[in-house]
Amino acid sequence: MSKFKIYNQNQGMLLPLDLKDCLPKDHIAFMINDVVDNLDLSAIEETYSDLGSPGYYPKMMLKVLFYGYTQGVRSSRKIEAKLYEDNAYRFLAANGQPDHGTISLFRKEHLAKLEEIFAQIVILCDGLGMVKLGDISIDGTKTKADAGRSSLYTKEQIKKLKEKIREVLDDAESIDKEEDKKYGRTRGYNEMPEKLIDPKARQKEIEKLKKKLLKIKKAEEIIDIKQSEAKNKEEKERIKNRTSNTTDPDANLMKMKDGSYKMANVQLATSNQIILSYDVNSDANDKNSLPKMIDKTENITNHKVEEIKADSGYFTKDGIKYCNGKEINAYIPDPLKSKEEKEERENRIPKYDRKNFKYDSEKDEFICPEGKKLVFRKHDKGCTKYIGTACPGCPVKNECTKSKYRNLTIDPELEEFITEMRAKLNSDEGKRKYMERFSDVEPVFGNLKLNQGFNYFLCRGTPMVLIELGLQSISHNFVKIFNWLKRTKKSISDCITMYGKEIKPATTQ
Repeated sequence: MSKFKIYNQNQGMLLPLDLKDCLPKDHIAFMINDVVDNLDLSAIEETYSDLGSPGYYPKMMLKVLFYGYTQGVRSSRKIEAKLYEDNAYRFLAANGQPDHGTISLFRKEHLAKLEEIFAQIVILCDGLGMVKLGDISIDGTKTKADAGRSSLYTKEQIKKLKEKIREVLDDAESIDKEEDKKYGRTRGYNEMPEKLIDPKARQKEIEKLKKKLLKIKKAEEIIDIKQSEAKNKEEKERIKNRTSNTTDPDANLMKMKDGSYKMANVQLATSNQIILSYDVNSDANDKNSLPKMIDKTENITNHKVEEIKADSGYFTKDGIKYCNGKEINAYIPDPLKSKEEKEERENRIPKYDRKNFKYDSEKDEFICPEGKKLVFRKHDKGCTKYIGTACPGCPVKNECTKSKYRNLTIDPELEEFITEMRAKLNSDEGKRKYMERFSDVEPVFGNLKLNQGFNYFLCRGTPMVLIELGLQSISHNFVKIFNWLKRTKKSISDCITMYGKEIKPATTQ
């Protein structure tokens, strides 16, 4: 008897192969297949024309894309290869093989309303009991855009670059006119740039430079618009308002703690590690993102946000006022909470910290630790400002302030918000609620970056970047649904039968 089993690569199959039989019965591809079959895809189908050759079914294209993103495969060329090599892709595509151009075009031209599809997935998660729609956590992460730091220019740099390009173009024009002569107008033949010696190469280089000239002119126009829309000098001086990227005008330079640079700020709202809404902006911090993320979450889920947890990067006076106005119970520490509370616990508050300035309500003035007065100066945007009266001659002035006079700016409304928020967060309930944020939103970014390979964007421009982020978010939620089904030992078919009527597009903006 032979020691080995029969091995014959030329043996044909008696019956045609069923691709479903090539996959484990609990494969995630079956779940993706069943869910997408029950989605309302009219928003995507409307983007197709009746003219021309028939296209691939959007249902099939979505299944393939969603599965690819769950596996960390985003490149259209890699997905094309998988459609030949991987049984899960072949099953979802019914053995169809759209090429990478078709896949890329579908992603670019037919997914503008992807958020409506995303909303249906969120509603399914709610129907399965996987989320608490009114209780959310939000956070952001800087992500590399498909644009390099070297393509970011200020107006001064643009001016110099335009002059340089113009000089090269003028020289090339002069060379064209004097082709039959040994020397051009400004430099000898042997001194010409190598790219400009050959007429054909020269023409290609000229066209390339002309395109670059158009790009930097557009960048200059964008900077002018940013400057005109800036509300004050501080906003005008921000990097994002002084620069523009010629590769992706929507990208902005953001320096990270490790010295690297990123150009996109990804925002997510989650509940029980399910993504409820997503957004991307070019802001270097998160402080302006709170109201928008709340609104987007409510629009997508069609459910009022009742509680929200976020880190100190989201704490602003306007943000807290917004939450209070919508009767949202917010758990958001102010940026100085940890530092100041630690100083108080260790009894090492700096001598000239503002806490050690005593207020005299009758005279409306402050008394500094050295017994000197700070008197009322002016009211400005809801704040009251006070200034020292004897600072120039004070022997410890340099320990207190680097300015000529010590100033105090008091915002009563902001201080009230800070006091109330600290008391709430320091309560047993507040500590418990805030700790939920760490196990809610942080693991989502971990899955996206480590498992789905989402460390940079492949697309350019805010609309396409949002589509890519939407695909990542949907795929993340698919993984969470799949794992939940395995834990609860339920089938997606039964769940869709039970909750299928609820899988409808929410109202989105």
